[in-house]
Amino acid sequence: MIQLKNIFLIILLAVVFSRCTEIYNPVINSNTEALIVEGLITNEAGPFTIKLSKAVPFPFDSVSISSSVTGAKLTVIDNLNNTYTLSDTGKGNYTLASSFKAKIGNTYKLHIETTDGNIYESGVEILLPQQNYDSIRGYYTSQGYMDAENNYKTTDGADIRVDLFASEPKNVTPPLCRFSTNVTVQYTYEEAVTDTTSWHWFYFGWRVFNVNVNENITDERSVSTNTVIKNHSLGFMPFGITSYGLGMPPATVVRYYYVRLNQFTINNDSYNFYKEANTQLASSGKLFDPVTSQLYGNMKCINNPSKIVLGLFEVSSVTHAAFIINPMSSNGKVTLYKTDYIDIPFADNERYKIWDKDPSSAPKDPAFTIIPFPSWWNH
Repeated sequence: MIQLKNIFLIILLAVVFSRCTEIYNPVINSNTEALIVEGLITNEAGPFTIKLSKAVPFPFDSVSISSSVTGAKLTVIDNLNNTYTLSDTGKGNYTLASSFKAKIGNTYKLHIETTDGNIYESGVEILLPQQNYDSIRGYYTSQGYMDAENNYKTTDGADIRVDLFASEPKNVTPPLCRFSTNVTVQYTYEEAVTDTTSWHWFYFGWRVFNVNVNENITDERSVSTNTVIKNHSLGFMPFGITSYGLGMPPATVVRYYYVRLNQFTINNDSYNFYKEANTQLASSGKLFDPVTSQLYGNMKCINNPSKIVLGLFEVSSVTHAAFIINPMSSNGKVTLYKTDYIDIPFADNERYKIWDKDPSSAPKDPAFTIIPFPSWWNH
């Protein structure tokens, strides 16, 4: 839920409770506070965690601060009247038992009781059947960007597109999906050792980057009544190490562009939430831009409707896919090789080093860490 957290604290709450643009300057009540709910349940195995925090505008300068909400009682209730209690695991995190398994077709509702006596509930959310894309491809193209020195540059890359819902009945409302797509850039470079010329270090590393800044949702239904969606863009994936802001030596070689795709089938509440978030993220302070406002999700305070509660309790099914992308162009297209979907370990600058001469004589460097990757993962 990192992206959701960024939406709340960086874009929305900081603007709602802080200084807005010169076009819209509301009077802020310094006593106003908002409960923030971040929760996601899917068809996969848990455990699932729901995060509670509270945004409070800091006195005098109207900058919002947030703090964890602890001591609350949280339950999830399904349509069969089963109640699942969440455990308070600290720092505002509440976790369902690992044995909890959401079922396709069932509905779920989140119930929250905070220590100040307020009671919050979500809307009733159904776990819809998961969807899958029909086909995927990449087009070789270029895109402009501003570098760290505010210079306009262009970079080559892949515009990744999918077709959706070909198997759905015609003339029906298409399912709603959102996509989370990231690319892992795996690179290597060599560095000579200063006290000898007989050997050198061979560095191996990787970084994970989100392909999209905004939430990627299937908003085509707002402009078309067709069930089938063609050429939905998953985002632009740059080629070349400099496009990712990595200050690497000139001889750095990119070994792989590994793309992971998560496709969530979502409810109307979630779709409307992410669509409104994208609308507000698109505002740039121009005269006819939408005025930023509090971004309400599917949560409400049932004992005090005037209480502000922000956030989303999302119930979505999910499918995964992964590809290695070849940056070479063929007739304007790039090749995507489907491969295993794996979890990528956290990468620091040099996760491990490979001795290129005699491994038995390599020093016992803690940066040399064996990580079991699939056979295609160069290491």
